[in-house]
Amino acid sequence: MRDRTVPALILTTVLAFVALAPLAAAGQRVAAGPDPPSTAPLALTPAEYNNTIADLLGFPRDGERWPARPAIADTLSPRRAASKGVFLPPPPPPVWPWRFPAEPGSDGFEGIVQGQNPSSYQVEELHLAAMHFASFALVSPTFFSCTEWTTLPATEQETCAWMSIERFAERAYRRPIRAQERRRLEAFWQANNAAGPRDEAVALTVAGILQSPAFHFRIEPGDASTSGATARLSQWELATRLSFFLWDSMPDEMLFAAAASGQLATTEDIERQARRMLDDPEARGAIVHFHHQWLGTDKVLLVTPARRAFGPLFGITARLDNARDDDLKWPAIMGPVRHSMKLETELFVEQIIFDGAGTFNALMTDNHGYMSDATAPIYGTGATRIAGLPTVTRTIEIVVASIGRTQPLTLYAAEFPPNERAGVLTLPSVLALGAYAVQPGPILRGKRVLERLACMDMGTPIQGAEAALPPDTLTAESTNRQRTATATSPAACISCHTLLNPPGFAFEHYDAIGKWRDQDNGQMVDASGSVTLTGGEEITFTDGIDFARKLATSDRVRDCYVLHWTRYALGTQLDAQAPGLDALQARFRENDSIKELLVSIASSNLFRTRPTGNGSGDNR
Repeated sequence: MRDRTVPALILTTVLAFVALAPLAAAGQRVAAGPDPPSTAPLALTPAEYNNTIADLLGFPRDGERWPARPAIADTLSPRRAASKGVFLPPPPPPVWPWRFPAEPGSDGFEGIVQGQNPSSYQVEELHLAAMHFASFALVSPTFFSCTEWTTLPATEQETCAWMSIERFAERAYRRPIRAQERRRLEAFWQANNAAGPRDEAVALTVAGILQSPAFHFRIEPGDASTSGATARLSQWELATRLSFFLWDSMPDEMLFAAAASGQLATTEDIERQARRMLDDPEARGAIVHFHHQWLGTDKVLLVTPARRAFGPLFGITARLDNARDDDLKWPAIMGPVRHSMKLETELFVEQIIFDGAGTFNALMTDNHGYMSDATAPIYGTGATRIAGLPTVTRTIEIVVASIGRTQPLTLYAAEFPPNERAGVLTLPSVLALGAYAVQPGPILRGKRVLERLACMDMGTPIQGAEAALPPDTLTAESTNRQRTATATSPAACISCHTLLNPPGFAFEHYDAIGKWRDQDNGQMVDASGSVTLTGGEEITFTDGIDFARKLATSDRVRDCYVLHWTRYALGTQLDAQAPGLDALQARFRENDSIKELLVSIASSNLFRTRPTGNGSGDNR
């Protein structure tokens, strides 16, 4: 069979270019700058792309449960190179998901138009991913509109292939395809069909669909006749916005049917669909994904606690016996610890919102969660495993001695001492991200609280500020709090650190890996303090537990949480004073159910319209 890689590249690129032409002609930008027009389309994020691919093809969101890569895929596209290991070849990457470069993001979140600036590398990866996944249409349980496609007579096979491609395009574009699109797509299919074997022609045509702007972008023109500041979204646009908001993926058949029959027209219609979608298992991963971005815990796999500080906690010496030896033990320990921290965060958020109280207060204060044997030394003897609840086992990837491998990691439900753990801010993942290799980072922790929880922009530090911080060492004569206070006492620093330091000092009971401590360098820990939030709200606390409980009921913090969610739902840096936002915030102050907040956002006018730029209501 001849190599079709180069023709595939040419054909799919041509299709994408032709499909993009109407956007370019209309003056719309694909890549948004710092102040994009209200009409700039949102690109699918890496998570949204992979989830949508799985749902389009009818496969689970678990690469291990996908069928093997079809043989034809090797004809159309090269296999991905292994990404782990240097000296020995690691296992091949999974067939799903595709590992894209991360979005630049905006304020810590992906899927915000102001933070989407695709690179040439990303565009190349999109092409490679499309060519890889297109072949799976041939083994998809949902792609073909007929049964036993390969055994049909030639004419029937060709008819079935086109009908299946047409239906696939409508699902991929998340709306009925237009007459001009149908003509281009059919011409593309016929050219591929004439050029080679029919199975290759199907795969190439699917690859073209997966590279078209209608698939990659969430384009929301709304009501073209609108002349005011906002335009009402169409039923199809609403279905798409709803599904990516609550599922990180495309609409399901019920949502498509609701859009087709005009059953997304009223507030009650939207509320009904939103509640149904939140009861679907797909919502769990999407809601957890938001909280990873909110807290920054999607980066916990990069934390680097030092062996010299924490080796004995995990049963090994603080230092190597011989400085020339390779350290194989510490990476083997820290790999599972990092993954456990990440999974503990996910399971805690999921349990609170979907299986527990479901409130913001519980998210900030609950002392139940998950742990593993890997993180048991961090939690100490005060943690109690909860009998009768099922364990959760995940496959993780670690690298030791430049060799990548996979292994299972089992987590179990646990209860933690209420004077040591309270909600997300005392999770080891959050605490370890706010630390250095040896010592906690009160400034890092304080900045996270003020910016992520209170929506207070602390700006960038003055030049040389980092060099003035206390050395990250085990040999010190005072507490971490005392050293930090001294380092930030100069006049050039104190104006900012009067705000930054206290919320960071609240968590001095936790070392750099998140373990509780009563003493620091032989002295009792002082975690008390007071901070004034924007708006004048003052919070005085005795320690991190007290602080977390007071943050949970803070109007400023709850308003900030609503602002983050609303921006995320709309995909834009919505102004904090945008009309309609205050009503959502007022409701959440009274009823802090997170699910009800999401329903309220979905049924709001903010969500059901888009700004046109024709009036003062353009909330960009």
